[in-house]
Amino acid sequence: MMIKVDNTLPEDGADKGQPKRRTAATVFIDVVGYSRLMGSDEAGTHQRWMSMRKDVIEPRVASCGGEVIKSTGDGLLLEFENPVDAVGFALGTQYHLAETSSGGSDSLQLRMSANVGDIIVEQGDIYGDGVNIAARLQEFAGPGGVVISGAIHDQVKDRMRYQAAELGFLTLKNIERRIRAFKIAHHELRPPTISVAHALKPSVAVLPLRMLGLKAADAYLAQGIVHDIVASLAGIRELFVVSSTSTLGFTDPTIDPAAICSRLGVRYLVTGTLTRQGELLRMRVELIDADTRSMLWTNQYESSIAQLFDVQEKIATSIAYALLPHIHISELKHSERKVPQSLNAYDLVLQGMYRLYRLGPADMLAARTLFERALEHDPQYAAAYALMAKWYILHIGEGHSTDFKADSREALRLATRALEFEPSDPMALAIFGHINSFLFAAYDRAIDAFDRAIGGTPSSAIAWSLSASTYCYLGDGPRAVARASYGMSLSPLDPYAYFYQSALTNAHYTNETFDEAVYWGTKVMAAAPQFVANLRLLAASLVAAGSLDQAREVGAALLHVDPAFSVEKFCSWYPIKQPDRRALFGDRLIKAGLPR
Repeated sequence: MMIKVDNTLPEDGADKGQPKRRTAATVFIDVVGYSRLMGSDEAGTHQRWMSMRKDVIEPRVASCGGEVIKSTGDGLLLEFENPVDAVGFALGTQYHLAETSSGGSDSLQLRMSANVGDIIVEQGDIYGDGVNIAARLQEFAGPGGVVISGAIHDQVKDRMRYQAAELGFLTLKNIERRIRAFKIAHHELRPPTISVAHALKPSVAVLPLRMLGLKAADAYLAQGIVHDIVASLAGIRELFVVSSTSTLGFTDPTIDPAAICSRLGVRYLVTGTLTRQGELLRMRVELIDADTRSMLWTNQYESSIAQLFDVQEKIATSIAYALLPHIHISELKHSERKVPQSLNAYDLVLQGMYRLYRLGPADMLAARTLFERALEHDPQYAAAYALMAKWYILHIGEGHSTDFKADSREALRLATRALEFEPSDPMALAIFGHINSFLFAAYDRAIDAFDRAIGGTPSSAIAWSLSASTYCYLGDGPRAVARASYGMSLSPLDPYAYFYQSALTNAHYTNETFDEAVYWGTKVMAAAPQFVANLRLLAASLVAAGSLDQAREVGAALLHVDPAFSVEKFCSWYPIKQPDRRALFGDRLIKAGLPR
């Protein structure tokens, strides 16, 4: 491997030996499934990787005018002065490997990513935002794939011939802004395919309504209004809608709307006020274009509390027409949500959701009681059935169930009941799908439910995130990462984001990007230390990453929350499809100090 020695002169006014800045193109290379291959044939895998570097990669780097900066063990960091050379190297190398690969189970496959931007040069190494973006993009590439940032694509698209598919704006770890990206392929290879793309859709976030004359105890009412407006908008295929829970923190009216839109990755912002005078509610709502800083639309609605849902439907309709003048009425009708017969049931479900997400034993019991009371008020309320089914998922997954089969059947019954009343509800479909894969290993039935949920409501964060778990059980790491990442991008600032982040922990564990799995698992543990499902994944990921002492600390934390945990009992039902992968997961849990 060539190690780069920086011979450039310091910038004007800089002292020798001080870090230097410049603009350059960087490429990351990663060997797909390297840990798995090393586990089955350590010497052979290492020899094949060293041979590929010597015979294929390093000569091509040199011929394209680039340099190998450093090795990461199972990958390489490269630098090129010219973006065309960087992209040309990535495409040419992947094309060469596709043409010469034997296709055997021991063949090495690479994923690559490229970016152009500012880098910092110091002591023969490079780092900085430009390098970080390239590093984070490679997880979206998949075996034999190349992903590039929008920045480098804009510089080379008119100077090179290649096939491209837009991935949209991606949420990357430790990168504050969302990054536009493209999946590309050599013009003589099959065109790249992607499972998600939303960048060309108008994007909107709905902020909490500012309460005027309402008591603090009525805050859930304003939140519920926003939640249902978002739910109506999310059913419109032409829109990218950020989940309502991601906007709960933006209650300060002095915050610049453009800054909020930049943080959430959207162009349009809906905001307003809610005033209560006795039983009369008055709402004033505005639609803002952050790019032009202009107000596109404003309107005011008055209603009694009993007519609340009619007002919400009017607001959703008005926003849709302002954003998409040519939207079909049939699409809008498809986006409308059915309303429970009783406001009491609605109140109980909102309060039950709040308690459910807190995960504590007392909160779990309270949540179940609230959902049961909601169904007493409205026996046809689909959301209450769906959330009761989700309660059973957590009840089993967190180790509280004493009768796995009976509780699994009850979860499936409740989810099925929800779909009887609301066949197209995305939350009900997503929960039904997850129950089928998580509790019954019925993967095909689960995928069908997720496809229906996402087909009808493309901006359903819960559907994208829960579907990632099914692909984890099937062993499809790249697809799991893409779906979990997209689900989180739909709910980037959710106060209960650990549910979406835990899907990323699982996805990266399956993808064998263990450092990423540890990052997300640690983040979830900090937010929800009692979340047993995450602790299992984090412990296994730490073992896989070689951090045994930390893994045992997490294992001890798991036993503190679930003292009766048994690896054999857990693995007897955990739905990883491949027996060897399931056995490896169990072995890693044992190495983390968990009892057999």
